[in-house]
Amino acid sequence: MCIATRKTTARTRRRAAAAGLISLLAACVLPAGATGPAGYPDRPVTIVCAFPPGGIVDAIARRLAQHFSARYKQSFIVENRVGAAGSIGYSAVARALPDGYTLVVASGPTTMAPPGSATTSWQPQTAFSAIGMIGNIPQAIIVSSGLPVRTLPDLVDFAKSRPGQVNYGSAGAGTTPFFTMELLKSQQKINLTHVPYRGQPEVLTDLVRGEIGVTAMTVPLVIQQVQSGKIRALAVTSSTRVPSLPDVPTVAEQGMSGLAISNWFALMGPAKLPPDIVASLASALTEALAAPDVRATLGDLGLAIQPAAPAETLAFVQADLARWIAMSRSLDSDLINTKEAKK
Repeated sequence: MCIATRKTTARTRRRAAAAGLISLLAACVLPAGATGPAGYPDRPVTIVCAFPPGGIVDAIARRLAQHFSARYKQSFIVENRVGAAGSIGYSAVARALPDGYTLVVASGPTTMAPPGSATTSWQPQTAFSAIGMIGNIPQAIIVSSGLPVRTLPDLVDFAKSRPGQVNYGSAGAGTTPFFTMELLKSQQKINLTHVPYRGQPEVLTDLVRGEIGVTAMTVPLVIQQVQSGKIRALAVTSSTRVPSLPDVPTVAEQGMSGLAISNWFALMGPAKLPPDIVASLASALTEALAAPDVRATLGDLGLAIQPAAPAETLAFVQADLARWIAMSRSLDSDLINTKEAKK
Protein backbone atom coordinates (compact mmCIF):
# COMPACT_ATOMS: atom_id res chain seq x y z
CA MET A 1 0.00 0.00 0.00
CA CYS A 2 1.39 3.43 -0.90
CA ILE A 3 1.96 6.17 1.71
CA ALA A 4 -0.89 8.36 0.35
CA THR A 5 -3.33 5.46 0.65
CA ARG A 6 -2.23 4.70 4.23
CA LYS A 7 -2.68 8.37 5.21
CA THR A 8 -6.15 8.45 3.65
CA THR A 9 -7.15 5.26 5.46
CA ALA A 10 -5.93 6.58 8.83
CA ARG A 11 -7.74 9.88 8.33
CA THR A 12 -10.94 8.00 7.44
CA ARG A 13 -10.65 5.88 10.58
CA ARG A 14 -10.15 8.96 12.77
CA ARG A 15 -13.20 10.61 11.23
CA ALA A 16 -15.25 7.48 11.73
CA ALA A 17 -14.14 7.22 15.36
CA ALA A 18 -15.01 10.88 15.97
CA ALA A 19 -18.40 10.43 14.37
CA GLY A 20 -19.01 7.37 16.52
CA LEU A 21 -18.08 9.27 19.66
CA ILE A 22 -20.42 12.12 18.74
CA SER A 23 -23.24 9.65 18.13
CA LEU A 24 -22.56 7.95 21.45
CA LEU A 25 -22.61 11.25 23.33
CA ALA A 26 -25.80 12.28 21.57
CA ALA A 27 -27.39 8.96 22.49
CA CYS A 28 -26.46 9.53 26.14
CA VAL A 29 -28.00 12.99 26.16
CA LEU A 30 -31.03 12.39 23.95
CA PRO A 31 -32.01 8.73 23.66
CA ALA A 32 -34.19 7.64 20.78
CA GLY A 33 -37.73 8.98 21.08
CA ALA A 34 -36.82 11.72 23.59
CA THR A 35 -36.47 15.46 23.07
CA GLY A 36 -36.03 16.52 26.69
CA PRO A 37 -33.01 16.67 29.01
CA ALA A 38 -31.33 13.36 29.86
CA GLY A 39 -34.01 11.43 28.03
CA TYR A 40 -36.97 13.09 29.75
CA PRO A 41 -39.59 11.76 29.69
CA ASP A 42 -38.80 8.06 29.77
CA ARG A 43 -42.24 7.07 31.10
CA PRO A 44 -45.79 8.48 30.91
CA VAL A 45 -46.41 11.97 32.27
CA THR A 46 -49.62 12.86 34.12
CA ILE A 47 -51.32 16.21 33.52
CA VAL A 48 -53.72 16.73 36.39
CA CYS A 49 -57.04 18.46 35.71
CA ALA A 50 -58.56 19.60 38.98
CA PHE A 51 -62.04 19.84 37.46
CA PRO A 52 -64.47 17.38 35.85
CA PRO A 53 -64.36 16.20 32.22
CA GLY A 54 -66.25 18.40 29.80
CA GLY A 55 -65.04 21.74 31.13
CA ILE A 56 -62.59 24.27 29.68
CA VAL A 57 -59.64 23.18 31.84
CA ASP A 58 -60.15 19.55 30.84
CA ALA A 59 -60.32 20.46 27.13
CA ILE A 60 -57.10 22.51 27.33
CA ALA A 61 -55.28 19.76 29.22
CA ARG A 62 -56.29 17.08 26.70
CA ARG A 63 -55.22 19.14 23.69
CA LEU A 64 -51.83 19.90 25.22
CA ALA A 65 -51.42 16.24 26.22
CA GLN A 66 -52.02 15.20 22.62
CA HIS A 67 -49.40 17.63 21.32
CA PHE A 68 -46.83 16.75 24.01
CA SER A 69 -47.29 13.03 23.40
CA ALA A 70 -46.42 13.52 19.73
CA ARG A 71 -43.58 15.91 20.50
CA TYR A 72 -41.86 13.77 23.13
CA LYS A 73 -42.80 10.35 21.68
CA GLN A 74 -44.12 9.49 25.14
CA SER A 75 -47.61 9.36 26.65
CA PHE A 76 -48.99 12.43 28.42
CA ILE A 77 -52.15 11.36 30.25
CA VAL A 78 -54.86 13.64 31.64
CA GLU A 79 -56.10 12.64 35.09
CA ASN A 80 -59.17 14.35 36.53
CA ARG A 81 -58.69 14.80 40.29
CA VAL A 82 -61.94 16.51 41.18
CA GLY A 83 -63.32 18.14 44.32
CA ALA A 84 -63.06 20.93 46.87
CA ALA A 85 -63.04 23.70 44.24
CA GLY A 86 -59.91 22.26 42.66
CA SER A 87 -57.96 21.84 45.90
CA ILE A 88 -57.86 18.03 45.65
CA GLY A 89 -56.14 18.11 42.28
CA TYR A 90 -53.82 20.96 43.17
CA SER A 91 -52.89 19.29 46.46
CA ALA A 92 -51.91 16.13 44.59
CA VAL A 93 -49.59 18.14 42.35
CA ALA A 94 -48.12 20.10 45.26
CA ARG A 95 -47.23 16.82 47.02
CA ALA A 96 -45.83 15.12 43.91
CA LEU A 97 -42.13 14.58 43.31
CA PRO A 98 -40.61 17.48 41.37
CA ASP A 99 -39.41 15.23 38.57
CA GLY A 100 -41.55 16.50 35.69
CA TYR A 101 -43.91 13.53 35.67
CA THR A 102 -46.82 15.33 37.37
CA LEU A 103 -48.08 18.59 35.88
CA VAL A 104 -51.28 20.62 36.14
CA VAL A 105 -53.25 23.00 33.95
CA ALA A 106 -53.93 25.67 36.53
CA SER A 107 -56.92 27.98 36.26
CA GLY A 108 -57.11 31.39 37.85
CA PRO A 109 -56.77 31.89 41.61
CA THR A 110 -57.73 28.30 42.43
CA THR A 111 -54.16 27.30 41.61
CA MET A 112 -53.15 28.58 45.01
CA ALA A 113 -56.30 27.68 47.02
CA PRO A 114 -57.08 30.94 48.85
CA PRO A 115 -56.71 30.88 52.65
CA GLY A 116 -59.64 29.37 54.50
CA SER A 117 -60.98 27.35 51.57
CA ALA A 118 -59.37 24.16 52.85
CA THR A 119 -56.84 22.95 55.38
CA THR A 120 -53.70 22.03 53.49
CA SER A 121 -50.23 20.81 54.39
CA TRP A 122 -48.60 22.96 51.71
CA GLN A 123 -48.11 26.69 51.23
CA PRO A 124 -49.92 27.94 48.12
CA GLN A 125 -47.40 30.72 47.50
CA THR A 126 -44.50 28.29 47.15
CA ALA A 127 -46.09 24.97 46.16
CA PHE A 128 -45.78 25.24 42.37
CA SER A 129 -43.27 25.80 39.59
CA ALA A 130 -44.42 27.88 36.64
CA ILE A 131 -43.80 26.43 33.18
CA GLY A 132 -45.70 28.90 31.05
CA MET A 133 -48.87 30.90 30.54
CA ILE A 134 -51.45 29.49 28.13
CA GLY A 135 -54.00 32.30 27.87
CA ASN A 136 -57.24 33.58 29.30
CA ILE A 137 -60.98 33.38 28.71
CA PRO A 138 -63.48 36.09 29.64
CA GLN A 139 -66.39 35.28 31.90
CA ALA A 140 -70.04 36.11 31.46
CA ILE A 141 -72.46 36.81 34.29
CA ILE A 142 -75.53 34.81 33.33
CA VAL A 143 -79.01 34.29 34.74
CA SER A 144 -81.82 31.82 34.37
CA SER A 145 -84.30 32.77 31.66
CA GLY A 146 -86.99 32.87 34.32
CA LEU A 147 -85.29 35.62 36.31
CA PRO A 148 -86.89 38.97 35.33
CA VAL A 149 -83.62 40.90 34.83
CA ARG A 150 -81.74 42.01 31.72
CA THR A 151 -78.84 44.09 33.07
CA LEU A 152 -76.50 44.01 36.06
CA PRO A 153 -78.32 46.96 37.71
CA ASP A 154 -81.57 45.03 37.21
CA LEU A 155 -80.04 42.04 39.02
CA VAL A 156 -78.83 44.24 41.87
CA ASP A 157 -82.25 45.83 42.30
CA PHE A 158 -84.00 42.44 42.13
CA ALA A 159 -81.65 40.92 44.74
CA LYS A 160 -82.05 43.90 47.07
CA SER A 161 -85.81 43.45 47.00
CA ARG A 162 -85.43 39.75 47.89
CA PRO A 163 -82.50 39.40 50.33
CA GLY A 164 -81.07 35.89 50.35
CA GLN A 165 -83.73 34.53 47.99
CA VAL A 166 -81.61 34.58 44.82
CA ASN A 167 -79.19 31.62 44.60
CA TYR A 168 -75.93 31.58 42.67
CA GLY A 169 -73.91 28.49 41.79
CA SER A 170 -70.18 27.85 41.45
CA ALA A 171 -67.75 24.94 41.45
CA GLY A 172 -66.92 25.76 45.05
CA ALA A 173 -65.50 28.42 47.35
CA GLY A 174 -62.25 29.79 45.93
CA THR A 175 -63.06 29.41 42.22
CA THR A 176 -63.10 32.41 39.91
CA PRO A 177 -66.93 32.36 39.50
CA PHE A 178 -67.28 32.20 43.28
CA PHE A 179 -65.10 35.28 43.76
CA THR A 180 -66.84 37.10 40.91
CA MET A 181 -70.21 36.66 42.57
CA GLU A 182 -68.85 37.43 46.03
CA LEU A 183 -67.32 40.63 44.65
CA LEU A 184 -70.68 41.55 43.16
CA LYS A 185 -72.32 40.94 46.55
CA SER A 186 -69.71 42.94 48.42
CA GLN A 187 -69.54 45.89 46.04
CA GLN A 188 -73.28 46.21 45.53
CA LYS A 189 -74.33 45.33 49.10
CA ILE A 190 -76.66 42.52 48.10
CA ASN A 191 -77.37 39.14 49.65
CA LEU A 192 -77.11 36.13 47.32
CA THR A 193 -77.08 32.53 48.57
CA HIS A 194 -74.16 30.35 47.40
CA VAL A 195 -74.85 26.82 46.14
CA PRO A 196 -71.57 24.89 45.54
CA TYR A 197 -71.21 22.13 42.91
CA ARG A 198 -68.55 19.64 41.84
CA GLY A 199 -67.97 21.40 38.51
CA GLN A 200 -69.20 24.01 36.05
CA PRO A 201 -71.21 21.63 33.83
CA GLU A 202 -73.46 20.81 36.78
CA VAL A 203 -73.87 24.52 37.57
CA LEU A 204 -74.93 25.23 33.99
CA THR A 205 -77.42 22.36 33.99
CA ASP A 206 -79.17 23.69 37.08
CA LEU A 207 -79.11 27.26 35.76
CA VAL A 208 -80.91 26.16 32.59
CA ARG A 209 -83.44 24.29 34.73
CA GLY A 210 -84.00 27.37 36.86
CA GLU A 211 -82.87 25.69 40.06
CA ILE A 212 -80.38 28.52 40.62
CA GLY A 213 -80.78 32.09 39.48
CA VAL A 214 -77.35 33.38 38.53
CA THR A 215 -73.69 32.47 38.10
CA ALA A 216 -70.49 33.56 36.39
CA MET A 217 -68.95 31.24 33.81
CA THR A 218 -66.49 31.31 30.93
CA VAL A 219 -68.09 32.52 27.71
CA PRO A 220 -67.45 29.40 25.59
CA LEU A 221 -69.30 27.18 28.06
CA VAL A 222 -72.45 29.27 27.86
CA ILE A 223 -72.52 30.64 24.32
CA GLN A 224 -74.85 27.95 22.93
CA GLN A 225 -77.37 28.28 25.77
CA VAL A 226 -77.29 32.08 25.55
CA GLN A 227 -77.86 32.08 21.79
CA SER A 228 -80.71 29.57 22.13
CA GLY A 229 -82.41 31.70 24.79
CA LYS A 230 -82.17 29.05 27.52
CA ILE A 231 -80.24 31.50 29.72
CA ARG A 232 -79.50 35.23 29.54
CA ALA A 233 -76.10 36.96 29.61
CA LEU A 234 -76.07 40.22 31.56
CA ALA A 235 -72.40 41.17 31.19
CA VAL A 236 -68.89 40.02 30.31
CA THR A 237 -66.00 40.59 32.71
CA SER A 238 -63.42 41.45 30.04
CA SER A 239 -62.26 45.00 29.33
CA THR A 240 -63.91 44.94 25.89
CA ARG A 241 -66.96 43.21 24.46
CA VAL A 242 -66.57 39.62 23.31
CA PRO A 243 -66.96 39.03 19.53
CA SER A 244 -69.16 35.97 20.08
CA LEU A 245 -71.54 38.03 22.28
CA PRO A 246 -71.37 41.48 20.68
CA ASP A 247 -74.63 42.71 22.22
CA VAL A 248 -73.62 41.88 25.78
CA PRO A 249 -72.04 44.90 27.53
CA THR A 250 -68.99 44.74 29.77
CA VAL A 251 -69.21 45.15 33.54
CA ALA A 252 -67.46 48.51 33.18
CA GLU A 253 -70.09 49.74 30.75
CA GLN A 254 -72.65 49.09 33.49
CA GLY A 255 -70.70 50.98 36.13
CA MET A 256 -69.10 47.95 37.79
CA SER A 257 -65.46 48.02 36.65
CA GLY A 258 -64.41 46.31 39.89
CA LEU A 259 -65.78 43.06 38.47
CA ALA A 260 -63.32 43.01 35.57
CA ILE A 261 -61.65 39.64 36.18
CA SER A 262 -59.29 37.56 34.07
CA ASN A 263 -59.81 33.79 34.04
CA TRP A 264 -56.29 32.66 33.15
CA PHE A 265 -54.74 29.26 32.46
CA ALA A 266 -51.13 28.18 32.97
CA LEU A 267 -49.08 25.00 32.87
CA MET A 268 -47.44 24.33 36.23
CA GLY A 269 -45.79 21.58 38.24
CA PRO A 270 -44.61 20.94 41.80
CA ALA A 271 -42.19 23.38 43.38
CA LYS A 272 -38.49 22.89 42.66
CA LEU A 273 -38.83 21.37 39.19
CA PRO A 274 -35.33 21.07 37.69
CA PRO A 275 -34.57 24.07 35.46
CA ASP A 276 -33.73 21.89 32.46
CA ILE A 277 -37.11 20.13 32.65
CA VAL A 278 -38.89 23.47 33.05
CA ALA A 279 -37.02 24.79 30.00
CA SER A 280 -37.90 21.70 27.95
CA LEU A 281 -41.59 21.83 28.86
CA ALA A 282 -41.72 25.59 28.33
CA SER A 283 -40.28 25.10 24.86
CA ALA A 284 -42.81 22.36 24.12
CA LEU A 285 -45.64 24.59 25.36
CA THR A 286 -44.48 27.48 23.16
CA GLU A 287 -44.40 25.15 20.16
CA ALA A 288 -47.87 23.84 20.98
CA LEU A 289 -49.37 27.31 21.28
CA ALA A 290 -47.84 28.27 17.93
CA ALA A 291 -49.11 25.16 16.12
CA PRO A 292 -52.09 25.97 13.82
CA ASP A 293 -54.08 22.90 14.88
CA VAL A 294 -53.64 23.63 18.60
CA ARG A 295 -54.46 27.31 18.12
CA ALA A 296 -57.60 26.36 16.22
CA THR A 297 -58.76 23.99 18.96
CA LEU A 298 -58.07 26.44 21.78
CA GLY A 299 -59.57 29.26 19.76
CA ASP A 300 -62.79 27.27 19.42
CA LEU A 301 -62.84 27.10 23.23
CA GLY A 302 -62.78 30.90 23.31
CA LEU A 303 -59.23 31.05 24.66
CA ALA A 304 -57.20 34.16 23.93
CA ILE A 305 -53.73 32.61 23.60
CA GLN A 306 -51.13 34.61 25.52
CA PRO A 307 -47.92 32.59 25.97
CA ALA A 308 -45.38 33.74 28.52
CA ALA A 309 -42.02 32.49 29.76
CA PRO A 310 -41.71 30.70 33.13
CA ALA A 311 -40.37 33.72 35.03
CA GLU A 312 -43.03 36.04 33.60
CA THR A 313 -45.74 33.49 34.35
CA LEU A 314 -44.57 33.06 37.94
CA ALA A 315 -44.54 36.84 38.49
CA PHE A 316 -48.08 37.15 37.13
CA VAL A 317 -49.40 34.23 39.18
CA GLN A 318 -47.85 35.54 42.39
CA ALA A 319 -49.31 39.00 41.81
CA ASP A 320 -52.74 37.52 41.11
CA LEU A 321 -52.41 35.31 44.16
CA ALA A 322 -51.71 38.34 46.35
CA ARG A 323 -54.81 40.05 44.97
CA TRP A 324 -57.07 37.06 45.61
CA ILE A 325 -55.69 36.41 49.09
CA ALA A 326 -56.38 40.01 50.06
CA MET A 327 -59.84 39.71 48.56
CA SER A 328 -60.60 36.45 50.34
CA ARG A 329 -59.63 37.98 53.66
CA SER A 330 -62.09 40.79 53.05
CA LEU A 331 -64.97 38.37 52.51
CA ASP A 332 -67.11 36.73 55.14
CA SER A 333 -65.07 33.84 56.61
CA ASP A 334 -68.19 31.71 56.80
CA LEU A 335 -68.57 31.94 53.03
CA ILE A 336 -64.92 31.15 52.39
CA ASN A 337 -65.27 28.05 54.58
CA THR A 338 -68.41 26.83 52.81
CA LYS A 339 -68.17 23.08 52.41
CA GLU A 340 -68.82 21.60 49.01
CA ALA A 341 -72.30 20.13 48.71
CA LYS A 342 -72.89 16.62 47.46
CA LYS A 343 -74.74 16.96 44.19
